[in-house]
Amino acid sequence: MTRLSLIIMLVACLFMSAGLVMAQDDTADMAADEPTMDEAEVSSGATIRGDVVDTSPQQNPISNATVRIVGTDNQEYETTTDEAGSYIQTGLPKGRYSISVYKEGYGERTGKSKVVAEGGEGYDRIKMRKKDTIDSFFQKFGFVFYPLAICSIVALTFIIERLFTFFRSRSRIGTEQFIASIADSLRKENIMEAVSTCEEAGGPLANVLKAGLLRYSQAQIEERDITKEEIQEAIEEASLLEIPELERNLPVLGTVAVVSPLFGLLGTVTGMISAFTTIALEGTGDPQQLAGGISQALLTTAGGLTIAIPCLIFFQIFDSWVNRHMVEISQVSTEIVNQLIIGEANA
Repeated sequence: MTRLSLIIMLVACLFMSAGLVMAQDDTADMAADEPTMDEAEVSSGATIRGDVVDTSPQQNPISNATVRIVGTDNQEYETTTDEAGSYIQTGLPKGRYSISVYKEGYGERTGKSKVVAEGGEGYDRIKMRKKDTIDSFFQKFGFVFYPLAICSIVALTFIIERLFTFFRSRSRIGTEQFIASIADSLRKENIMEAVSTCEEAGGPLANVLKAGLLRYSQAQIEERDITKEEIQEAIEEASLLEIPELERNLPVLGTVAVVSPLFGLLGTVTGMISAFTTIALEGTGDPQQLAGGISQALLTTAGGLTIAIPCLIFFQIFDSWVNRHMVEISQVSTEIVNQLIIGEANA
């Protein structure tokens, strides 16, 4: 009986030992199957991926673009696109992220927002536009670029020419000082001194008065009487030479100021025709197809106004200068003629 009890106890111990060994093996297997802390974070984190393409109709992929992903807690993640223009960022905590894309030679794209859940995935396709060069910018104007370019060159040329002419025609002596000097010479009955003063001063006013003084001096040399009408006639003849010189090329500026917005309007019409033709053929599904026509319509209008506005401003400035010279010549010449006639009568 005692031996039987011992045998039963030995068998029970063997079974218990086997059970412990099997339990340890199962625990080891479970521990081996359990992921590490980093692996758990990756498998449970969110993923954001996407593609970066350009704005051409073919939507070509953009490689080596820097993609910056910023969370609401200001935590930043940065990745780059591959040759296919794709990017992926894993292991993100759940939340809202803004996506910004940067690439040299392209306009920056910022403000893209994406919400991802725990273990979820977000996808976004981002388009980047190439920065305009001088050539690519002016190509957007279409055929209207050439008349607008001609208008701009003509406007700039004649604005500079008129500025040079008006500054060159300025008197070297102040108007008040010039009139006082002429009046003083006439009171002393020294006509040639007054003529010398006109030659020293220069300008339209001096040239016109010089013609009247020379006509008066010629009558004195010939020892004959001279009338007011004869002096005024000499002044008017000189004015017919001076005033047209001041007004020269002003009609050209006025014409450019009127025509350039019309060329811009022509570009607007042709651009809208192109846009509506695209809508008729392709529909409105892809706004990129409409960008060319709408861009031309807006750019040509802006170009025409950019040329017309300075032309109109300078035309008004030059016209006011001409009118001021004409009024000044009329007033001063009348005063000098009256003084000459009074001096002749007193003599």
